[in-house]
Amino acid sequence: MENPGATQKKGLRIEFDDFVVESASRIQIPRILEQLKKISELKIDNFTQLSGSKFENTVKEMFSIMRELEGDLRDVLALNASLREEVKDKRKKKAELQREKETVEQRIAVLEQDFPRVQDLEKRLEITVEEVERYRSLYRLEIEKLGKLHAESRITAVQLDKTREERDDAYREIVVLEDKLKSITGTNQ
Repeated sequence: MENPGATQKKGLRIEFDDFVVESASRIQIPRILEQLKKISELKIDNFTQLSGSKFENTVKEMFSIMRELEGDLRDVLALNASLREEVKDKRKKKAELQREKETVEQRIAVLEQDFPRVQDLEKRLEITVEEVERYRSLYRLEIEKLGKLHAESRITAVQLDKTREERDDAYREIVVLEDKLKSITGTNQ
């Protein structure tokens, strides 16, 4: 007697053509896909109607495939666990980088706030440099004037000395002339 549920069901097929897996581990993706495809191609109707030896071989093949898939599943689970650890590490690193980014952004904000102060200081420095240059030029002019005054003072001192000598000479001449005048007037009387 046939299984009424089995005859009413059409063969269940699963398509794995669009199944994409990227991996660099020892898991052999094409082999897994091939095994899954073999399992999906087995139709329940065909499976129940197989002869004894063929049925036994098919069951052995199924168990063999299941053992291989179990090993592959363990490999996938190990890979999954390592990927989870890697994701945790990446998240920690991302959080650390985010904190560093926030710190740098805060520094930038402080620098941007200080930037007008720096510009103000630069402007003040520029004005101070201009004033220093102006005072230097005034200082040079004053030095030149002072040098001219010293030169004029020396000339005046020389002229004063000369005038004193002339005065002294004139005074001596006056004394000599007075003495002559007295001697002339003294002899005339």
